[in-house]
Amino acid sequence: MNTEKPLVPQGPQLIAPASRRLVYGSLLLAYLATLLPWPQDTLWLVPDFTLVLLFYWTIHAPHIAGLGLAMTLGLLVDLTLGSLIGQHGLTYTVSVYLVILVRRRLENFEVSGRALHLAPVFLGAQALHLILGLAFSLPDADWRYLAAGLVGALLWIPIAHLLDRLTGWTNEMRIEPAAK
Repeated sequence: MNTEKPLVPQGPQLIAPASRRLVYGSLLLAYLATLLPWPQDTLWLVPDFTLVLLFYWTIHAPHIAGLGLAMTLGLLVDLTLGSLIGQHGLTYTVSVYLVILVRRRLENFEVSGRALHLAPVFLGAQALHLILGLAFSLPDADWRYLAAGLVGALLWIPIAHLLDRLTGWTNEMRIEPAAK
């Protein structure tokens, strides 16, 4: 009797890939949340909603959300916010590349574990954004904006739970390590 788990997921563990409509629709909502008129006093605490959703879809639908989409969204955010062209684009692309590197490892963790693993990437994205702002002497470059990376990591948990419910993704569907 073979008690090992099958190599390919079977039955309820089989999940349909995320639809492009859901991916692009949620990214559009995140982009619109970025455009909301946030108060200037607390602007440094506002996370990058687009980046949070981009990370989620890079992990769960890498065939749709990848480096090209990251650069495109980054340039779109640059154009609408009036920031240095390529600042968000470079930040998003480097960050998504790092998420792609650790994607297989992230699949083995619960949502809160993923948030802990993604927190350095969120902080790194804010640090890169800050370094680019300081290098080009932009007036909005402020060290307090690093806090938005931590807020983004905390925001990851409820957003991931919500999207997991919408997509039907459960933690039992994660990739199990091979039995020895």
